Amino acid sequence: MVDWMWGLHVEGRIIKAADKRLNGAFGEEEMRKLHLVGLSCAHPDSAERPSIRRVLQIINNEADPIAVPKMKPSLVFSCSLTVEDIVSDDEESKTTA
Repeated sequence: MVDWMWGLHVEGRIIKAADKRLNGAFGEEEMRKLHLVGLSCAHPDSAERPSIRRVLQIINNEADPIAVPKMKPSLVFSCSLTVEDIVSDDEESKTTA
């Protein structure tokens, strides 16, 4: 579902994701805003997702919408941990004994 929504967003047709049962009875800008908030909440990098407070502020027009990239971001893993950071001194002494 998320990939389908990103596809519509990339094509500039995100409004097409609106439920057909609404029969077009909605404000297009409001629907676009809701869809973009949804995409920002489904960002592959959890650190980039808005807080629920921010989501509510956007929906209530109390905050500016989040800029959603045109292309779906890729999830990138980075780790600056070393083995020493992961293994405690206590565990290390057991493995060397």
